[in-house]
Amino acid sequence: MTPFIRRTVAVAAVAALTLGAALTATTSASAAPSQGSIDNASFTWGLSGEAGGGAFFGGCNFLSAGTAGNTGSSRLWTEADGFYAQSAGNVSIAKPTAAGSLAPTSWATKCQTPAGTAVSPSSATSLTGNVVQFGGGTGTVAADGSSSISWTGSFTVAFYGGLTYWTATNPTLSLDAAGNGQLTATASGYGTSMEDTSQWVPITGRQIVLADIAGAQATDTGVTTTPKYLGVAVTTPGTPQSTTPASWGSFPQSYIDFQNLTGQSSYWYSSGGSRDAAKPATPLAVSYAVTPVVAPPTDPTDPTGPTDPTTPPAEASRDISVIVPTVVVPEEGTFGWAFESDAAIALGTATQSGSSFVANGALTSIAVTDTRTGPSAYSWSISGQVGAFASGANTFGSEYLGWTPAVSNAGTGATAGSAVTSALTGGTGLATSATLASSSAAAGADIDADVSLVIPSSTPAGSYTSTLTITALS
Repeated sequence: MTPFIRRTVAVAAVAALTLGAALTATTSASAAPSQGSIDNASFTWGLSGEAGGGAFFGGCNFLSAGTAGNTGSSRLWTEADGFYAQSAGNVSIAKPTAAGSLAPTSWATKCQTPAGTAVSPSSATSLTGNVVQFGGGTGTVAADGSSSISWTGSFTVAFYGGLTYWTATNPTLSLDAAGNGQLTATASGYGTSMEDTSQWVPITGRQIVLADIAGAQATDTGVTTTPKYLGVAVTTPGTPQSTTPASWGSFPQSYIDFQNLTGQSSYWYSSGGSRDAAKPATPLAVSYAVTPVVAPPTDPTDPTGPTDPTTPPAEASRDISVIVPTVVVPEEGTFGWAFESDAAIALGTATQSGSSFVANGALTSIAVTDTRTGPSAYSWSISGQVGAFASGANTFGSEYLGWTPAVSNAGTGATAGSAVTSALTGGTGLATSATLASSSAAAGADIDADVSLVIPSSTPAGSYTSTLTITALS
């Protein structure tokens, strides 16, 4: 038996910030693909023109297949490093030729236009046009036309010749029947700053939205769409977004939040610079074939299938199945757990600390008792997971919430779970399940935890709530 119980976590984050409304255009989708399975799907995307543009230092910005190694500092890549790769597993990098076809890149050609000349940072139209290509994707199309396709592999995005770079791993494209959805991936890399390149901090992998999609044209052979950018507003603690140029907009908010750590943030939204025209998202193309769902043939001897009503079947057959379980010897005693009060977990009002808001609180204590005498006696675990925080239309992820568990009033065999820290401080947060306590020999215990929230200072003001789900296994 696995019981579940929910508790509300409350926090008020006070900041003099507002979140602008996103202005987007939505087009109607074409006929949805047929229900079935998808195999060997491919996709091609250049992210933005700027991801293949000229750089004022380091030659250019470029894409590389696979996960690049650690340079150890913010410095230019060299060919001898071996960090640059044209292909890795299911992933390859290509760029257009003068004839318009795609050809594999190389270290020597990665900073060249299709005409074979070096890209220039002084022109927002002088671009390599490089793209990442994934193959081997698998997925499904549901009966309502919604679809999901996942790929295995990584690609790296390097700016200013490698002074700053990050990696996207295992992307997934999810679309509803109207062609609306997201392309997500796990992002990781290294944090630095143009103002202080001595900074070099590994960034723990986290799920981000690479592209928001509206009205994608989905068919039985693929999807073609240009991700949302134009008119999309974001908040950022760095260079403010400019909304004056015709090309103003941004990549998704979680994308920008991640780029605030890499030092690339202002290259993914309109910042009022001379290269804003190169920043909008470029078209994304996905190719696949759908294997339709095929109904099993009707057994001609099956009396429930189509038959000639004037001629009854001569005979019919049916399988008989039965499962004989293993003999179970009943255990004596019971296992139980409960919160020691009905109080919510209140984190109070967050206080600003540098570029973050911080709030702290305590988990409502949990009491565990185990009086069983059978083989499972004294063996149990308690874990928890938190959903996203919301205040009206504003949200932030539970990866920013962490805890430090503690166990008391327990005998040998009960141990507290490991501390979990906010994604903003290099941890993974409670967006995934984490152990509070476990036991191999304890008849009971009191479980507590200090709870800590560290969120970006760009988080809109509001009174946020979330839900903590506690799972007990015994």
